[in-house]
Amino acid sequence: MPLTAADAVPLRDLVSEALIQTAAVTCARLLPHVRDRADLHDRDPLEKYHNLLMGEIAELAVIAYLVGQGKHALSAVDKGAATPDAGHDILVRRRDGTAAKCSVKSSLSYRHGIEAIPGQFRPAFNRREPRDINIQVYFHYQFSTGQLDVDSVLNGIFAVWAFDRSLKRQ
Repeated sequence: MPLTAADAVPLRDLVSEALIQTAAVTCARLLPHVRDRADLHDRDPLEKYHNLLMGEIAELAVIAYLVGQGKHALSAVDKGAATPDAGHDILVRRRDGTAAKCSVKSSLSYRHGIEAIPGQFRPAFNRREPRDINIQVYFHYQFSTGQLDVDSVLNGIFAVWAFDRSLKRQ
């Protein structure tokens, strides 16, 4: 079943100034340790910071959403580590009390708005990463007065893909 914009969760009510400040502090600690993956293009420090900031905001927003829905969710990433994380970002408690590994990916769209993103984009998950639940957070540029504005939480959504075996235990 294809996703639609109606299936996505808007970020606007999940992201506060305090959340962004928390993400920025984490980014300042992590930036010196960020390395480009072999399957990515070389990024300059500003692009790395921007990608890291989007990722941190995405992770914190998803945790805020899940906690707001009465779920037990917490970050699985050591924010002080100088080495890559384990491939998943959040641990969510299943109904049976076991932990489900959740991967959160963030992407930026400069061509498509929120309405087109679910049908136009594919999730950016790596098959080698351990995860039970995949969440894709999309930010998009806003074309307002004929100019390109920066991405904003007002223009952000997330959608979830989960494996059948994980959903049956949730």
